[in-house]
Amino acid sequence: MSSWTLTRRVTAALAAAALALLGLLAVDAAPAEAVRPPGIPSTATAQSELNALTVAAESHGSTYDRDLFPHWKSVSGTGSCTARQYILKRDGQNVVTSDGCQPTSGNWQSDFDNTWTTSVSNATIDHVVALSEAWASGAWAWTTAERQAFANDINSPQLWIATTSANSSKSDYDPAEWMPSNSSVRCDYVKAWTHVKYLYDLTIDSAEKTAIQSHLTNYCGSSGGTPTGCTGSNTTAGTITEGGTITRAISLSCTGSASTASSVTVSITHPYYGDIQVQLQAPDGTVRTVQASSSSTGNFGSRTYSLNLSSEARSGTWTLLVTDTYSGGSTGTFNSWSLSI
Repeated sequence: MSSWTLTRRVTAALAAAALALLGLLAVDAAPAEAVRPPGIPSTATAQSELNALTVAAESHGSTYDRDLFPHWKSVSGTGSCTARQYILKRDGQNVVTSDGCQPTSGNWQSDFDNTWTTSVSNATIDHVVALSEAWASGAWAWTTAERQAFANDINSPQLWIATTSANSSKSDYDPAEWMPSNSSVRCDYVKAWTHVKYLYDLTIDSAEKTAIQSHLTNYCGSSGGTPTGCTGSNTTAGTITEGGTITRAISLSCTGSASTASSVTVSITHPYYGDIQVQLQAPDGTVRTVQASSSSTGNFGSRTYSLNLSSEARSGTWTLLVTDTYSGGSTGTFNSWSLSI
């Protein structure tokens, strides 16, 4: 690594730390973009997974014990961090940690209630499929090791940052009983729920399935009714070279204009998300900057951006342009992107 690059990295790290300290003085300030967990599937995939789930009544509920799911254990590949500490570092912004892995300051978004917090104690980690829900849906038959893996799964969309109040409100309810107050996350929420149940071969009760199907239709534009949105995804992975640009297109065929609350979700593996510039090119050629490059550090991960695209027609080819704006640093991997307009 060149001395110039090293200097830039050190400067970026110091800047991030300074911003985090300033964040202590500002309560619930909202940074530029939010982060959602990795692995949220496309609407089509979630629909297919929902169709494949076994419908059965819940059972063994009376024998549930939270201690049967050992959680917040050290997770392999995280430098001895617990799953909770890792998620707070991965999905937070300007996060500062102690000598170990414990975050001491930063910014965290609770997507369920669209609230930002700078309080570590208020940034709880929610199991999207609650441990008691998993138990009654089949985890009662698992080994302790299998339940521990489920409770500490950092690779699927199982673990979400949530404020204490949002976590308490959600409790162990399923989507037939509770949905996030933030309507813009409801599509991703039910897709995440469905995907986790599918990954772990958990059952689903009839009321739960009916509710999820309704939510997919209403919030994601899935089959089974008149869609309220228009969605698509591109999961073709590729290397983001230093100083280079990678493009990925999504072709949509939908009537009408795009929404004022359109969303773009991008999944990228890169150790310095500030190196990355993300742009969206509309079918008419208009290019919008979704994320500008900066001196920020930390893994890019999966990020969701809200955009007003009402001036654009839905139908046509939408292209995402991802540029690593620095040379002599680190390469990255483009994983996927999705568009809801």
